[in-house]
Amino acid sequence: MHRSLYDAFCHTASEHAGRTAWLCPQIHHAPSIPWCKFRQNVDRLALWLQKNHIQAADRIVNLEPNSHRWAILDLACSAIGAIHSPIDPRWNDQHVLRALQSLEPRIIFTSASSKLPHWKTISIADALDQATDTPSKLQTENWQAQLRWDQTANILWTSGTTADPKGVMLSHANLLSNAMAKLDAMPQNAQDVRLNLLPFAHAYARTCELTTWFLSGGSIACVATSPELLQATSAVRPTLINAVPSVFEFLLRNFEANDPHASLGSMLGGRIRQLASGGAAIDPKIRTQFTSESMPIYQGYGLTEASPVVCSNRAPRIQHGQSIEAIVQGVGSPVLNVQHRIDDQDRLWVKSPGVMQGYWRNEQATDEKIKDGWLDTGDCASEAHDNSTTMHIAGRADEVQVLSTGHKFAPCILEQTIAKLDGIADCLVVGTGLRRPLVIVQLKDSYPADALAVLEQIQRGLGPQPDYLQVAQVVFADEPWTVENGLRHWKGGVNRREIVRRLTPK
Repeated sequence: MHRSLYDAFCHTASEHAGRTAWLCPQIHHAPSIPWCKFRQNVDRLALWLQKNHIQAADRIVNLEPNSHRWAILDLACSAIGAIHSPIDPRWNDQHVLRALQSLEPRIIFTSASSKLPHWKTISIADALDQATDTPSKLQTENWQAQLRWDQTANILWTSGTTADPKGVMLSHANLLSNAMAKLDAMPQNAQDVRLNLLPFAHAYARTCELTTWFLSGGSIACVATSPELLQATSAVRPTLINAVPSVFEFLLRNFEANDPHASLGSMLGGRIRQLASGGAAIDPKIRTQFTSESMPIYQGYGLTEASPVVCSNRAPRIQHGQSIEAIVQGVGSPVLNVQHRIDDQDRLWVKSPGVMQGYWRNEQATDEKIKDGWLDTGDCASEAHDNSTTMHIAGRADEVQVLSTGHKFAPCILEQTIAKLDGIADCLVVGTGLRRPLVIVQLKDSYPADALAVLEQIQRGLGPQPDYLQVAQVVFADEPWTVENGLRHWKGGVNRREIVRRLTPK
């Protein structure tokens, strides 16, 4: 077992020294970076950190977007035992300030003009330019020999989709064990080329992109936007892409708008081996279309507090000398070493080596989230037993609606049915405080906004329901639900609180 994230990285860098670790397609004529050079940069920056009085357990904040430098900083922190706390650069100033006040960082890495006069700031690029000294072999061997298994490696911040963001403390063991569990479900190798879009500051990409990359030894390139991803596919010709549902929607729209004789696979570079989706539920119609092009989308489920992967579909693989077929139902079954139970309220609890150490400086929230080693996911779930246990996530437990009659229901179950009806682009079922539910609907272009007709269509589509679940009203949204207008979170899921606030009749 590897002693630390840095130790795992060093093994890969040594084994694949001359092979390409990082590609930079968005930078004209930028050379690729081999594993040996990547390690040299990591080691130089680790030494620079130490010379600038950064010690083990010191917090280092990173406000920069994804890049090869981001990964170099993360691994340099791991080498010396510092705690790397990346913050999504899209956060608003108020959230950033609260996080900084809580973390009390020794240094902040940011490529933007600094508006943080109370902290030492520098860009990673400038730090690397200053990091001209190379550590001795004895020094790097000492870093690699340090057993950091139970030490905090990252403080990652929850996305704030249901409450204010909280700092999640994840150890080297949390991150390594979870990445290995993901690789067990979806094996990768040194020939793979990954095209990254997801932010490393969030657990999904931290584990399923960055850590799996340096464990498996392939190549990686990163882009900042969906259009850049599409442009980069011809140059990078990726075999692996992880994304959120909104990205797959974008890719389909572009495919349908272009040459009808082209294939979806060729648009993505012609070498796709695995597509994976997470962060929010993906429309089954999207999965069907990609599957029809021989590119199934493997879906997973998790949360930052679990490092994050709890469940995953299984890619085809060889196990104990036998060929195992793909499993792509629901969000898949629990990954390696994850135990689960569903309580009498349909709430999903998990126990695994990936369960967080706790929330940063918030013992009360930690105690509320973890009971006797079991992590409360906050989601309602069900399971089907076939060849393996397939999990189905019914929605957030705290989104359960309570009607004025006292009846409770999970809106996600109704929404999944309504979303499949003709003319419905998006929908949200609201019930709390009402006698019977109402549905907020975004119609597809040119579909007639006839409230009575749409209500009747929804009632027919839902079929027989208890009286208290008979939908009583339809409200039409007058604009699409997008990340830009705040009606979706960056991962693609709807921003329930904001939609209800804006669109529910007063």
